[in-house]
Amino acid sequence: MFSKTLLAFSAVVGSAFAQGCAEAQRFGGLTISPQPIVLGQEVTFVANFTCAIELGYAPVYTDYTLVVPASNNSGFQPPVYFARRDGPSSGIDTFTVAFDPTYYAFTTYPDAQYEVILSSTHAAQNDSYGVTLAVGSVSYGVSITQEFD
Repeated sequence: MFSKTLLAFSAVVGSAFAQGCAEAQRFGGLTISPQPIVLGQEVTFVANFTCAIELGYAPVYTDYTLVVPASNNSGFQPPVYFARRDGPSSGIDTFTVAFDPTYYAFTTYPDAQYEVILSSTHAAQNDSYGVTLAVGSVSYGVSITQEFD
């Protein structure tokens, strides 16, 4: 009797937690520090996949890309793909990078607007076809400045 009660309570608590997650969080949430990003200095990225896992979208791996949005891109500003990481079993992924201030896109287009795209690849299970890898993304606007001495 006790185990059935505990199991029922766990199911209610688990579904309540998942209901507390915004639908947009199904592919993860991202915190970037510091803001604005200063080229040449370390930037810390903290991706939180707790809701993604609770909603059934546990990431197999994640990709992080710095892009100029299409509406502002002259066609000559390629994406900067800066990390591919395994999906964190803990639900939290933390890492640090520094962007090269001499990269031509940063020097040629110093006033460009940027977004960080967090793409999360998860395994979608289907009884008829097995496992399919599906990708969902969320974007975050960021400001980038050159380092001044």
